[in-house]
Amino acid sequence: MTGGRIDNEREVVARAAAGDVRAFETIYRTYAPVLYSYVLVPMLGDRDDASDCLRNTFLSAHKHLANFTWQASGIYPWLKTMAKNKARDHLRAAGRRRRLRGAFAEHTENVSEAAKNPAEERLQREAMRKRIEEVLDTLNPRYAEVLRLRLLEDRGRDECAELLEVKVGTLDVLLYRACKSFRKACEKQGVAFQLGGAA
Repeated sequence: MTGGRIDNEREVVARAAAGDVRAFETIYRTYAPVLYSYVLVPMLGDRDDASDCLRNTFLSAHKHLANFTWQASGIYPWLKTMAKNKARDHLRAAGRRRRLRGAFAEHTENVSEAAKNPAEERLQREAMRKRIEEVLDTLNPRYAEVLRLRLLEDRGRDECAELLEVKVGTLDVLLYRACKSFRKACEKQGVAFQLGGAA
């Protein structure tokens, strides 16, 4: 690999499209980890859901690879779009509370939208995380803590409630208010991302 991509990627993709199992395995080994860690887990806020969507992404990619049109940026943007669509389908099906878990990253994905390979994805996600932390530092400490625990660290509701010494119902109210505060802080600072739809 060079620069987060497969050496001779166009040739590998062509072989995979023609049915070469090893070539497809190379694509999977190269891009599955970054799609999982930097696209699906942030969007879904749940590792098991991310694993399911990753599997569905590559099943779909295998099925439709013959229709893939090669671009200079390689196959990663195509896979990334497919993964995001699988995640969005899952979020729509999962209901409002699950969407809230993924809202923090789902509404910040525009920050890394231009990433064309895994190396760029990692760098832009790290930069995004830093900007999120800068906004959190301006919030009420209680709000910042619940957002970090629930949405950045992906801790369960019961665990968050225990750590914050509140009831689960109170946690939900606290998280809702924290999301609203985060959105306002972003607007005030002119930051390009926000938490929307977290009612």
